[in-house]
Amino acid sequence: MLYMKRPLILIHICLFILSLILTVQGYGAINPKTAVAVWLFDGNTEDATENKNHGELKNGAKIADGGKFDKALSLDGEDDYVLVNPSASLESSSKQYTGVAWVKLDKEGVQRNACCNDDQNILSWTPGWHSLLLVFGAGRGGNQGKVEIGSAELAPQWNSGTKQVNDDKWHHLAFVYDGKKKLLYVDGEVDIDTPASGTFGIFGIDVTIGGTAASQRHAEGLLDDIAIFNAPLAKNDIKTLMDKGVGKTLGLLPVSPKYRLTAIWASIKSGT
Repeated sequence: MLYMKRPLILIHICLFILSLILTVQGYGAINPKTAVAVWLFDGNTEDATENKNHGELKNGAKIADGGKFDKALSLDGEDDYVLVNPSASLESSSKQYTGVAWVKLDKEGVQRNACCNDDQNILSWTPGWHSLLLVFGAGRGGNQGKVEIGSAELAPQWNSGTKQVNDDKWHHLAFVYDGKKKLLYVDGEVDIDTPASGTFGIFGIDVTIGGTAASQRHAEGLLDDIAIFNAPLAKNDIKTLMDKGVGKTLGLLPVSPKYRLTAIWASIKSGT
């Protein structure tokens, strides 16, 4: 009987080892060490990396159901946002940068306040508008809902895309800067590809998600799976993050219960 169980035991052990490998290494070719901050919003605003760039919910911002992956950051577009304090790890992305986010934004049909205060900030260092990932508001006229990327120190400073993303549907946004050009990906496809130069002036500056401390450019809707990398990710890496999620790609999610060691041993003992 024990002899017959040996192949089953080996299979369970192999599955357990494989689950550990996938958890540590993730699913993509992205170096996990380049991820300086990851906010999954699955119950909190903690940074899922070891860098401890934890966020703080401000002015009523909350975690809610209905995220792209599990839960999400829910914002009312009035004055709420997430604040992340400066850190050495966040400042390490001053020369090269990738920022990614899933967004589900409500469409504002009328201008809420002076242009361009009704834009919707997704991810940036503020004040100063460094490394900006932002969606235009109604004050931008025909450009409402289009995505802007850039920073005050870059040349050119700002570029806006062509695709509208404030349609109450989920869209994946990614901004990449490698020191020579800026790229914007919307739903995995290139929307901006332009030469650029400069270094982000982000030292000692807060990161804000979904709004700012200056009571302007507050997002309305859901944000999920936001991350900052201090490296320029390739298109296939962006696609992997979009399809699998940052947590799964980088191995930041807990091991599935059925592959935990206790579950495996229980299965072995029962002979299943």
